[in-house]
Formats: sequence, C-alpha cells, structure tokens
Amino acid sequence: MKAKCTAVIVLAIVVSCLVTAPAKASDAILIEFSSQHCGPCRAMQPVLADLESRGVPIRHVDVGTEPQLATRYGIQQTPTFVIVSGGKELTRLVGTRTADELLAALSVSPHGQLVPTGADSRSFADIPAPQTRLAPISTAAAIESLAEPMPSLSVADAVQRAQAATVRLRVFDGHGYGAGTGTIIDIHGDEALVLTCGHLFRDTEGKGKIEVDLFVAGSVQTVAGQLIDYEAADRDIALVAIRPSVRIEPVKVIAADVKVQTGQPAFSFGCDRGDDPSRRDTRITGVDKYNQHLGVSNLEIEGAPIDGRSGGGLFDSDGNLIGVCNAADYKGDVGIYAGPGSIHWQLDRANLSALYQNNNGGAAPERMAALSSIAPVGLTIEPSALAGTTRDSQASSASNDTEIIVIVRDRQSPESSGRVMTVSQPSPDLLRLIEQQSR
Repeated sequence: MKAKCTAVIVLAIVVSCLVTAPAKASDAILIEFSSQHCGPCRAMQPVLADLESRGVPIRHVDVGTEPQLATRYGIQQTPTFVIVSGGKELTRLVGTRTADELLAALSVSPHGQLVPTGADSRSFADIPAPQTRLAPISTAAAIESLAEPMPSLSVADAVQRAQAATVRLRVFDGHGYGAGTGTIIDIHGDEALVLTCGHLFRDTEGKGKIEVDLFVAGSVQTVAGQLIDYEAADRDIALVAIRPSVRIEPVKVIAADVKVQTGQPAFSFGCDRGDDPSRRDTRITGVDKYNQHLGVSNLEIEGAPIDGRSGGGLFDSDGNLIGVCNAADYKGDVGIYAGPGSIHWQLDRANLSALYQNNNGGAAPERMAALSSIAPVGLTIEPSALAGTTRDSQASSASNDTEIIVIVRDRQSPESSGRVMTVSQPSPDLLRLIEQQSR
C-alpha cells in the first residue's frame, strides 16, 4: 500500500449490522493515519494537539510502521481520520480538517447510510476483527467500547486462555533493555515456564537481567525471569522460568501428531513496541519455507509483526501454541514464526517432551524445569523426594510421584544457560548420593 498526501475531501460512513445497541457520541475515538513525509499530516499536528488538550482520545498511526493496521482500514491517502465508536467505524475524513470538522465527525450518528470504505475485513474465520487499542482513553465509556466482541464460545475460550498466558519480557544489557513477548506453557508449584524467541538473548549471550510482566485482572505484575536455555541462530527459541505470585493457566503446545496446514486460520498475541498484549488474526501462508537445508521448522503468516512481538505465540483455533514469532518481512507483509518442530526441539532439550507428546486435548502435564537459587553446578530436587527426617527415610520415601530436575551449568558463569535433565522415579541410591554431595 502506498500512502499519498492529499487534501481531497472524502466522507464515508460504515456501521456494522451486528451492533446491538446505539453507540453514544462520548464513545467516539479518533484514529489519525499519517505518513512521515506528508506535509498535510504535519500541518494537522497543532489541530490534533488542541483536540487532545480538550480530552479527545486520539490514536496516532504511522502507515509506514503499522502497514497491517492501515491495510485493515483501507487507507489509501494521508492524512485520513477514522472515527470509531462502540468498536465500529462510523465515519472517515480524508485530508486536512479543522478542529470543528473533526469534532462534528466525532458526533456522527451510527445509523447513517452505509458506504463502502475498502477496509480489509479478512479475519480469523470465527472471530470478528479485533479492536484497535486506542490511547489515551479519557472516559470509562471509551474504555468499555474497546472490549473485543467475543466469537463462538469454543474459540472465545481459546483466545482468552492465550491472552491470559501471554507475558511481556524485558532483557537488560547494561545500557537499556530490549522488549519482547512470551507465552506460559507449563506450571509446577509456584514456578512457571515461558516459551519465547532466542534472539532476545543474543546480544547479552544469555547473561542479562530479565524482567517479566504478567497481566492479571487488569493489573500488571512484574517478576524476575531466569533463562533456562536458548538458541538464537537457526531455530530462534528459548525457555525462561518465572515465579508468578498468582496461578496462571498455561496453554497447550501443539501435539506431535498434529500438522499445521497452509491456509489454516490462526491468531497471535504480542506486545507491540513494548505495549500491553494485543491480538492479531491471520492465516498460515507457508509451512517450512525457510532454512530447508537445515531441516528447521517454521511457519509464515499473513501480516508482518512489528517490534515487540518477537517471542509472542501463534495459536490455532483450539488455542494450541503452534509458533513463536521471530522475524518479519515488511516487503512481503508476512511474519515468520518458529514452527511446531522447533518448539518440540526446545522442549526435548529440556527433557520436557511430555508437554507435547500424545497431547490430545487433555491438560498439560504438571512438569517443568524448576529453576531457583542454586549453586553454580546445581540440582533442583522436588520437595517430596527429600521429605524425611533422616537420610534413610528420605531415600526410602521415593515413589512413583518423585522426580528430580537437574540443572548443570558453568561454575564461572552462573548467569549463563545450563543443561536441564529430568530423572523420573529416581532410585533410593541416587537420592542418597545427591544428598551426600549437596552437604
């Protein structure tokens, strides 16, 4: 899409036949589509600043950096002003406008004549196109108008579970931090396992401080993260352990026997430029198109992701995690994700294959690589494995429910990622040996 500067006046009104209640004028929000080298766009900035000072909520969109959003709204010229109320487009104005004209547009009735605007309505088959996150929001009514309409119950549940399991990551390098996204795929006790992309940790070689934001009940909770493992060259995948203060339901990882197909609908969650998670609906446009000589699993989707979505999850209609965001092709307007095979590869490296093997819709196994404050060469042992008063009673208490998770890493580099191994049903002799060595 090529945005052109113009001052031509075009007026179009679009409302959805699905609106169940009249929208109020106070709900209206203005989306300004502009481009970097557009003279009329620059001329409008004082007018928009004046409106914002009066409490008008305006979402500024640069069509060069958010092309998918511009395509969705059918933007052909800049500046274009789109009025959204109750989650639906009401009116659009093209070209330079006065403050009074924009205020009048914000008051347009949602019951006017329907005029096509050319907006791209392609969306996940059973999910209405997601609402644009608009800011700043000045009224409670405006906030309420941004709630995404829910599709069928099954798909809605998948969307809600995926959103609840999405987190934001910050990786510090001593000079600042890089922002990315991750998905909680397993929990065990008070620990959770986050799957994300590997290139977030490339510059720090896995040694940087990690902060993870969880979005719970409308609030943000920040916890420390610890890198378990990452690969940033070919598969671009990583695992981070956190200790959330509340229980968050993990999403299921696509099973080993399920295949992703070209043309299949999907949706993703990501933190655009470090913002709160947002959903994008898409379709699979390619399976294993890249790095075929390496046998690397990857997926290509419609719509190039923007900065901050790296590491975010791609989900099928059942809410299964099928990909991890790691690259964008803005020229082709496609996104590239680590595919199921790469996800399974990473889980295999951490001895967590049970998270995807024979996963036929049941709950994910309650197993993960528990990572806590450990020695440079450390062992993390499930409490039940050593729940006794003497060495003999500890060894004899081993049962089918006991497992030992071992983390081995370089003593000189305690912050680096290590090798994770799981020992299921350890023998009493092994438990006794571990206890002796840990004293």
